[in-house]
Amino acid sequence: MILVFSIVLQSIATGQPNHEVVKMVITALKGDDPAMQTAAIALVREIPGPEVTRALAEELPNLPPAAQVQLLAALADRGDRIALPAVIQATKVENISIRVAALKAMGQLGDTSSVLLLAQTAATSKAEEQKAARESLYRLRGPDINQAILANIQSAEPEVKVELIRSIAQRHIVAGTQTLFKAAQDPDLKVQRESFKVLKVIADPNDLPALVELLINVPSESVRGEAEKTVAAVAHKISDKNHQAEAVLARLPSVEGVKTRCSLLSVLGRIGDDSALPVLRTALNSNDEKVKDAAIRALSDWPSPEPLTDLLQIAQSSDNQVHRILALRGFVRLLGLESDRPIGKTIEMYRKAISLAPNEAEKKRVLSGLAEVKSLESLQMSAEYLDDSDLCLEAELAVVMIASDIYRSFGQQTKRVLQKVVETTESDTLRQQAQEIINKIAE
Repeated sequence: MILVFSIVLQSIATGQPNHEVVKMVITALKGDDPAMQTAAIALVREIPGPEVTRALAEELPNLPPAAQVQLLAALADRGDRIALPAVIQATKVENISIRVAALKAMGQLGDTSSVLLLAQTAATSKAEEQKAARESLYRLRGPDINQAILANIQSAEPEVKVELIRSIAQRHIVAGTQTLFKAAQDPDLKVQRESFKVLKVIADPNDLPALVELLINVPSESVRGEAEKTVAAVAHKISDKNHQAEAVLARLPSVEGVKTRCSLLSVLGRIGDDSALPVLRTALNSNDEKVKDAAIRALSDWPSPEPLTDLLQIAQSSDNQVHRILALRGFVRLLGLESDRPIGKTIEMYRKAISLAPNEAEKKRVLSGLAEVKSLESLQMSAEYLDDSDLCLEAELAVVMIASDIYRSFGQQTKRVLQKVVETTESDTLRQQAQEIINKIAE
């Protein structure tokens, strides 16, 4: 093998590859000596010249499977597309390791003719083979690759369309927006759904009016949710948060269908632009229960505590029990958001929430939210429910969670409450956690 290396080095230096070297490399690859095969593969990467690539590619199917896998990787590293036909042929053999290696090599050697093959393979294969096909489709390089991907979408089978559409996001083909708008109206629901997912990535704020129209005309409920997420995500790309909801607000007044109107209200909740609050508050007084429901859910999803008062009023006074519970849950969620509200006011609101909770499950939800408030006041409120047989477990959990954050500042107060947990809890885990905190206080 030392002799081979010497010949190779001499050949590279003179620019004249030695055909005898190629023969020796092929002989080594056909042999059963792993060390010789590894050395031969290293040489494959060093010997220059397209005629060398051609000779190696011709011998590819004649090699043992392990050698084919290694040679395919080496041919990919050479970057010579003369090997592409042999690589494509290797994607069709029975041995899956060879197929996977060939698919990986196509990511470096492939051209526009490889786009559809990779997409079809990704659509019809599984596991490692599918992963290799997808990654190579995403890695293909060349001035016309992106255009080939877009051009193939219209005529491809649905499963293949999905793979091509997914590659638009991975390759960030911003020129594909119009193609995706068409694909979002495809008869196949999977194609529609994937189109909206990718539009979420590559669409920009200038596309919002068109995206809102797509959402309005989505016929399938299973796709509508994805479309709503897409409109909200693209709206969030607007730097001025007070203008993110403009496209939705502009279209909403002319929408008559209840289902579509509710969808746009839901999007307003996902966006969280305060300029949309008056519209949602108006919707709370709608005569249509579904519109009210959508408005409550939108306010419950708000990214700031601004709608707290609105939700509290619904939780207190609505005639609809479902709406009261939805509003109460939203109220509790918003209480947990960052705020400059005094801690005393926050605890007062939690007390109001638990008093409005209509059943044990909702009271537990309130205590779960209270556990995230790290203060002596929240610890004391949680401790009030340690003797409640229905709520004691949630109260104990809240106490331990709060105590783990505040015991350094309120050692003795925390210790007294934790001691009760140690004495009364039926949970060995909580008892242990409580005792560990007590031990830290005593240190």
